[in-house]
Amino acid sequence: MHNFKKPLYSVYPRMYCSGTIYVNDVPVIDWYGDETKEGGFGGDTMINQALLQSGKYQVVGKMYPRLGKNVLDEDDTLSVDFFCADFDNWKASRAEFRPKMESPWDGLTENVQHPTFNVAGEIEVELPFVLDGWQHSVDFKDMKKEDLFSDVFRYYKQIRAVLVEHNVGKYLEMSHDKMQLQEQALYYTEDRKKRFLDSAGQLFGQNLAVEELNEADLHLEIMGYGKLVRLMRKDGSQPLQFKSPDLEKQGNIEMEVKLHMRTKEKGFSII
Repeated sequence: MHNFKKPLYSVYPRMYCSGTIYVNDVPVIDWYGDETKEGGFGGDTMINQALLQSGKYQVVGKMYPRLGKNVLDEDDTLSVDFFCADFDNWKASRAEFRPKMESPWDGLTENVQHPTFNVAGEIEVELPFVLDGWQHSVDFKDMKKEDLFSDVFRYYKQIRAVLVEHNVGKYLEMSHDKMQLQEQALYYTEDRKKRFLDSAGQLFGQNLAVEELNEADLHLEIMGYGKLVRLMRKDGSQPLQFKSPDLEKQGNIEMEVKLHMRTKEKGFSII
């Protein structure tokens, strides 16, 4: 194990398919839609905020076919590298802390058509904190899916109304749990907090239009071992999106949202 005072853990997937990377049953990377038609996704993604505390955690890579296909083929692959670094000396200290996790190098099961395929492994981490995340929140698994979907959809409409009003203050208030979690997990300095708030203000200050929420185009996902919930579009994109000012230069700006519920009385909040 490392001896870093401020360890930063990350996963670096290379996805030549559609898919999601889960850490501690929390999606940390989603890769779907038009972008999956060609090429692939690669990038270092911090995961401290999904870990919450020291311990052993499952990592699962869920592979799905590229857009327009129904099954995975011999060219669809997924690999995940695992890195740890010292926050105060990130570039010099960054190193692998676990062997690569990957789909079979010589292709998936012969003569079997896979509509999906999972690659799974375990990591062990050592963190200097125990975060007050969703581990003690309300468990959604025992709720009726139809009722839960209706309640979650209603809250998403509230978030969308805030986006339409370009009310950054209200949105940050609704995201207080998420902000607090990230600030602790990723060792935010006061300067970094300010840059984050400034960037949020700039985004909302553009007064961009907001995509409609189409209930029929959404499905419910329960994660975090029952303590987190979200809605996703059937194409794999986020439901809450600011419309791009110029689609030829950039796509819509997706607002990544996961919800939990400290108590039923307090209701949902973004985390």
